[in-house]
Amino acid sequence: MVARSFISLLLALALLGSVSSAKVLAQSQTTQPAPSIEGLIESMVNYHPYVLAINEGNYQAAAELEIARSSFDPFIEQKTKSRVSGYYDGTNLTQRFTNPIEDYNASVFGEYRIAGGDFPSYEGYYDTLSGGEASVGIAMSLLQNREIDKRRTALRNAGLASSQWQALASSLINDFVYKGVSEYIAWYESALQIDAVTELLNTAFEREKALVTRVEKGDLASIVLTEFKANLLQQRLTLAELKQKRDMHAQMLSFYWRSPSGDMQAVKSDKPPKDINWPYWVGNGQLVTLRNALREHPELDVMKLEQQVVENKVALADNALLPKLDLTASIARDVGAGSQTLEGTETKVGLSFSYPLGNRKAKAERAQLQSKQRELAHKLTSTEQAIAQRFEQALVYWGQAKDIVSLQSENAALAKTLSKVEKTRFDAGDSDMFVLNARAQNEIKAKMKEIKARVDLLKAELMLYKEAAMLYSFNK
Repeated sequence: MVARSFISLLLALALLGSVSSAKVLAQSQTTQPAPSIEGLIESMVNYHPYVLAINEGNYQAAAELEIARSSFDPFIEQKTKSRVSGYYDGTNLTQRFTNPIEDYNASVFGEYRIAGGDFPSYEGYYDTLSGGEASVGIAMSLLQNREIDKRRTALRNAGLASSQWQALASSLINDFVYKGVSEYIAWYESALQIDAVTELLNTAFEREKALVTRVEKGDLASIVLTEFKANLLQQRLTLAELKQKRDMHAQMLSFYWRSPSGDMQAVKSDKPPKDINWPYWVGNGQLVTLRNALREHPELDVMKLEQQVVENKVALADNALLPKLDLTASIARDVGAGSQTLEGTETKVGLSFSYPLGNRKAKAERAQLQSKQRELAHKLTSTEQAIAQRFEQALVYWGQAKDIVSLQSENAALAKTLSKVEKTRFDAGDSDMFVLNARAQNEIKAKMKEIKARVDLLKAELMLYKEAAMLYSFNK
């Protein structure tokens, strides 16, 4: 009995120290109500620096698309050539406006030239009438670069890269929301268990007063009260451990819960919300929606878009195997006074042809890209199967979690009934404190298991939405 009393004293001192530390910690921080699930998610996706960094990546992808588009911007150029010494003193100025066109790798241009002074015979093409020469023309590819070229490929792939980033951002944000909500329900579970144990402890404290009175009257032996207090101390230790766990999860949750300025917010509410407004409940209708969402999973979208990028590169590699045949046509007219040979309208048509013999580089690049296509096809199939398998596994866990909730609820109700019956028997003198304490401990354990089972069901539902990547829509 002395040993038991000594152990009880040590436990009481340890509990007193932990309670005192908790009071000091509580006094140093401001109590704040816990957010709802939707409030937590909104703060994460709107104010958290991790998500803001993801958004910046999206802006960068959009900028890359704009950069690719700029290759088709019209431009103006000017060239001036003048002899500053020697027998000839000819000066020539050329201004050209060029507007690239995506189709046929074409461009239209307008040009104005004006020359003055004397030119040698081999530079006679520089000469113009006194008013200069105006011309318009078009250039296009007839074989290589006709259907596709590097600029158009870069533009298409930049658009695909922007879409890829959207899909990747959706995947990253869904994973991030999953972590934040998981931390929230871990805190919620501890808070619910604290409420349950506190309620039972309050009842036990009232019973302790009655036992003290009976011991003082001599109706009960003092050892009975000591055993009750030892059991009560175990429950208080359980409560202290739960509070430690709750405060730990609250501290971890503060990393996800952000103020509009992006600062972390500490959850210091002693009570869990009466209704967390759970947005991820699952029914038959939701299961159909979640299954359909698997086909549009962002991980698959990223890979499918990558396939399109490679397809564009393969088309460009095929294009490089074609002969190069380019056409240039222009109409020019000089105005003003000068040589009669420069008068009238001049029409020019030019063709240029080239083709590298062997062309091993283009052939090797095409073979390499075709291999990449096959690789991506295999990876896409594997990823589709992995996503489906993870979803089915989460579905099985969800079904089991529902059954466990039902069983644990029955178990908690039965344990509560047995505890009440045992108290009645004890009061009537038909039982002893050892059995009564065991029933009380079983009631607490059963209640905590019931709460855990209900939270595990929330976790199972959350996992289903996570595997379908439907926790949060990036374009919401």
